[in-house]
Amino acid sequence: MKRRDLLKALPIGAAFAGIPFSVGGFSGRAFGKSPLLSGLLNAQSADGKVLVIINLAGGNDGLNTIIPYHDPLYISNRQKIGFTTPGETAMLDGFKLRDTGLAINPNMDTSATSGNAAMLKLFNAGKLAVVQNVGYSNPSLSHFRSTDIWNTSSDSSVILSTGWAGRFLETVDTNYPADVKPGDDPLAIQIGPALNPVFQGSRIGMGLSVVDPSTYSAAAAYNDDPVPQTNAGAELDYVRSILIQSDIYGSRFKSLFPSKPANKYPTANPLAQQLQKVAWCISRGMTTKVYFVNMGGFDTHVQQNSKNATAGQGLLLNYLAEAISVFQKDLETLKIDDKVVGMTYSEFGRRVNDNDSFGTDHGTCAPQFLFGTPIAGEVYGDNPDLSNLDSNADLIWKHDFRQLYASVLADWFGLDKNVRKGILNDTSTNERFLFDFKVNGSGKSQSLFKNPARPSGVSASGAAVANFQLEQNYPNPFGPSSLGQATQIRFSLAQTSSVTLEVFDSRGALVASLLNTRLGRGAHETIFSGKGLNSGTYYYRLGVDNSVVTKTMTLIK
Repeated sequence: MKRRDLLKALPIGAAFAGIPFSVGGFSGRAFGKSPLLSGLLNAQSADGKVLVIINLAGGNDGLNTIIPYHDPLYISNRQKIGFTTPGETAMLDGFKLRDTGLAINPNMDTSATSGNAAMLKLFNAGKLAVVQNVGYSNPSLSHFRSTDIWNTSSDSSVILSTGWAGRFLETVDTNYPADVKPGDDPLAIQIGPALNPVFQGSRIGMGLSVVDPSTYSAAAAYNDDPVPQTNAGAELDYVRSILIQSDIYGSRFKSLFPSKPANKYPTANPLAQQLQKVAWCISRGMTTKVYFVNMGGFDTHVQQNSKNATAGQGLLLNYLAEAISVFQKDLETLKIDDKVVGMTYSEFGRRVNDNDSFGTDHGTCAPQFLFGTPIAGEVYGDNPDLSNLDSNADLIWKHDFRQLYASVLADWFGLDKNVRKGILNDTSTNERFLFDFKVNGSGKSQSLFKNPARPSGVSASGAAVANFQLEQNYPNPFGPSSLGQATQIRFSLAQTSSVTLEVFDSRGALVASLLNTRLGRGAHETIFSGKGLNSGTYYYRLGVDNSVVTKTMTLIK
């Protein structure tokens, strides 16, 4: 087989960074999750919960997506591309988001090209949240840098090498990829040829890029000549091992997917085609936690065309709404809608004023969407303040984008404060990124989720209630040279409580039960020797009444 033919035969988009392989005993890349360990590290999170991330690449114009159509400053600044005539204003009354003074772009609910776009219906059913004025301090208007900031969850002045979703998935399986085994599902899947940096972990990409899981073709069926005994032959043998291992792991896809899709999605809509593959994965029982899909074209400097669904932003918004609407309907038909939520993001918004090319230039903040049956559908935050702009005549952000991430991590996946802070690179004493949001036009703040899964001991503001505290074990790492191969585990209680303290290995198997009793208020400690255990990473979990906290320790022999 020629090299280019071998690459074309790869079932997952010829992206070596996303292909599992095994060379010299090292098992790596793409797949892997221990169900035991996942349950341990996410004890407060219900099984099977899924997040779908939709990237609107290019910087979506928020003012023509969620339209402040009664604001005279919107009308005066958008004379070329806005919905500004009396007839258009009257028309938008049919697409208003309750009594907020806002309307959803009509192409997101009706269309000349399809009848599937139903975002207003989704909102009225309480399944669509609109979070306004999402951005960050000292915003970058560079596509590349701003995208990096959103992907890594960093301040604008800080450069990170890992993605926020990658760091989250490392808490799901801290031993990945060493514990990968055939039959495991991917931690994350991106529908596309290459893995997005949002999934980059501290050592390796934490997800798999898949062009089309339903059309997997077994690579091991290919026959090749014997490998020559040369340096080039060694390299060929290495690539062949990748191919064979990808077939072993890819057979999981082969066993799950039918030859034809079970549900119809619009073939002309590229985003809908990606979400169809996501729905296949979820409905077929895959345990993947995070999916990523992408739609570009939102860099609308010229001929933005927000008013119809034939080109420009109008077509893109129609694609977005149609894809989400069909996807949500599919999930409901399959009766798996209570386990799936989606979230959009775009690297920035557009300027308040339109330009001479009937488009808009790079701006700052914009609204973002969360959708799904578990979402508390409302408009969150005040309407854009067009009278109070920054020095560049841009909108001033009100919600830090990391508040959305914190909301997903706390109220969807149920992660505790310390885990969230680590994932979001939050070094503050208290949490920077609170995850309750003000409902538009009211003094009420609430979660973006109908039944938030935030851990017990977390208040409505997102602050932790100090009913107990688990310290890092000391020494750490520990081994023969420290305390006779033992480590101290200390914790404190605010009141008399039922307490369990257990130790698990890197696969999530219980290796020691240190405490199972009631203890009084105050400081406590116990000793863990590690006797009889191999070197490696272990997890100690403190349970206090109905709350749990898990920390990591390392045994070295």
